[in-house]
Amino acid sequence: MGSSFGLVDFRGRPVDTSRHGGVRASMFIYIMVWLGNVANIANSMNMVSYLRGTMNMGVAAAATTSTNFVAALQMFTVPAAFLADSYVKRFYTVLIFAPFEILGYILLAIQAHVPSLHPPACGVNEPHNCEPVHGTNLSLLLLGMYMICIGEGAIRACLPALGGDQFDNADPVERRLESSFFNWYTFSVSMGSFFGLIFVVWLENNKGWGVGFAVCAAIVLLGLLIWAAGFPFYRNQVPTGSPITRIMQVMVVACKKRNFKLPGNPDDLNQMSDDNAKGLEVLHRTEGLQFLDKAAIKIENGARGPWSLCNVTQVEETKIMCRMIPIFVTSALGYMPVSIILNFTVQQGNTMDTRLGATTVSPATLFVIPTVFQLVILVVYDRLLVPLLRSSSCSGWWTSPPSSASSSSSTARPPPG
Repeated sequence: MGSSFGLVDFRGRPVDTSRHGGVRASMFIYIMVWLGNVANIANSMNMVSYLRGTMNMGVAAAATTSTNFVAALQMFTVPAAFLADSYVKRFYTVLIFAPFEILGYILLAIQAHVPSLHPPACGVNEPHNCEPVHGTNLSLLLLGMYMICIGEGAIRACLPALGGDQFDNADPVERRLESSFFNWYTFSVSMGSFFGLIFVVWLENNKGWGVGFAVCAAIVLLGLLIWAAGFPFYRNQVPTGSPITRIMQVMVVACKKRNFKLPGNPDDLNQMSDDNAKGLEVLHRTEGLQFLDKAAIKIENGARGPWSLCNVTQVEETKIMCRMIPIFVTSALGYMPVSIILNFTVQQGNTMDTRLGATTVSPATLFVIPTVFQLVILVVYDRLLVPLLRSSSCSGWWTSPPSSASSSSSTARPPPG
C-alpha cells in the first residue's frame, strides 16, 4: 500500500494508491467536463443571439452583456480556487457551487418559455422600434446568467486541480499519467464543445430557447451526478490555509529585512520541518529572487511571529507565484480579444445567408471547425508526438552533451536530426 503526500480519502484517512486516484478516478472527471461543456460552450457562443433575438437588445448592449457573461465566468474561478485551496476541499467546493449553474439554466429556461418574462416580439415592419428587456425581467435574465457563472467558475477552478491530485508526481508511472490527464482533460472540453455547438445550438435555434436551456440544465445535472459518484475513489487535498496570506507575509517580512545580509549557508535560513508542514509539501531553497530569501533570515532574540519570520517553504511558494507572473500576463493579453472576436463573428453571421444547400448553419456552430482541429491535434500529440519525444529523450541523441574528445568537431556540424 502506498500513499500520496498531503492527500486523504473521503473518510479523511491517508490514501491507498491502489484504491484511490489514478485513471479510474479521472474518468469521472472527464465525464463531468465533457457534459458540462456541452452546455457551457454552446451558450457562451450563442448567448448573443438570444439577447438580440429574444431580449431585443441592440448590437452594443448584446455584445457587452455577452462579454460580461464570459468575463464573470472566468473571474469567479479566482474566489472559488481560493476557497478550495484554503478552507474547503475541492470536491465540496464543486458540490456546493455547481448546483447554482443548474438553477441558472432553469431560470433562463423559465424566462424564455414564459412570454410575460421577456419583451414583446419585434414587428416585422418596425425592427428599429423594438423594446429591449428592462426592469425586473432584465434582473431575472442577469440573475440566471451570473448563477451559471458561479457554478461553472467553481468547476473550472477545481476540476483540473482535483484531477492533478489523482496522480502522485513522485511515482514515475503516475507522473506520465498526470501529463496525459491534462491532455485528455482538454480533449473532454473540446468534445463537449463539439456536441454543444451542434446539438444544443440546433435545439435553441429550432426548438426554442426554453427547450435549449432546460436541456442544458439536465445535461449539467447528469454530469454532476456521475462525477459525484466517483467520490469514494478520489484523492482529496487537505486545505492548507490561505496561500495569499502566506505570500503577503513573505513580501512584508522581506521588506522589513531588506538591509540584512543572507547567510553563506542556506541551511541557516528558517526551515519548515515535516512535522509542521500541516499538509504542505516541504520545498527547498532555489536560486534567484534572493531578496525574498531574506524573509527566512533568523535573528537572534528576534520576533518569531508569522509577520516577522517566514520559512523557506513559504518563500519558495512566493517565488513560484512570481515566476508565473509572465505566464499570467501573457495569457491575459492573449485572451483579451477572444470574447470580442466571438461576439463579432456571431453578430456578423446573423446578418448573412448561412444556408448550406438545404441546411441552415447557425453562426455559433461555425466554431466547431477549430474545435475539430483541436480534437485531432490533442490525439496526435498525446498518442504519437509525446511517445516519440520520450523515446528520443531516453536514447539521448538530442539531449546528451558532446564529449570532450569530440567537442571541437561537434561545433562544426549540427547534431543529427
